[in-house]
Amino acid sequence: MATKRPSAVLKKVLKLADSVNENRIELALALCELEEAKSGSVAELVRTRPRERRKLYYLLDVGKWLRLTRESMSRYAAIGWTKLAILAEHSRNHPAKVSARKGLTYAEQCTAKELPAVLDGAPLPEKGKKSHHSIHLRLTPTQYKVFETALLKFGAKRPKKGRGLVNKENALTKALRALPGSDW
Repeated sequence: MATKRPSAVLKKVLKLADSVNENRIELALALCELEEAKSGSVAELVRTRPRERRKLYYLLDVGKWLRLTRESMSRYAAIGWTKLAILAEHSRNHPAKVSARKGLTYAEQCTAKELPAVLDGAPLPEKGKKSHHSIHLRLTPTQYKVFETALLKFGAKRPKKGRGLVNKENALTKALRALPGSDW
């Protein structure tokens, strides 16, 4: 495969890097192309943009994976950056577990939250069915103490290591079912 001259690719990378949040996929592929055209080019680029060092290497890593999969840009765009990054990381950490094509197919069929479990062998979620719901609470220290006490009373436990509670979901469900007038 013929590659462009390093200077032409570098110009493209610099242009894309100025609006990195708008075109991550293109920039990732361009960084990969730059590195292929002249080894060490990304390291030189990082020296001129030290505040973006981690982001550029991260993009390069995902770009290398995308380059190997050889799919269309429209497919990548439809899947989305988050899922592509998950696939690249999974491929790096578990190279023989799931093929790139199979991973892309999974990414098209599930959410970014579900994708790591599916890549690790969990069944694909049923269409139209949410597997889990997340709740994010911002509690004051006093409110958290009340919340924690209630959950402990209904079966949550303190972990042997770390902070927080385990089995919160079941404990919260039991607590809500115990409320007066609850009929489930």
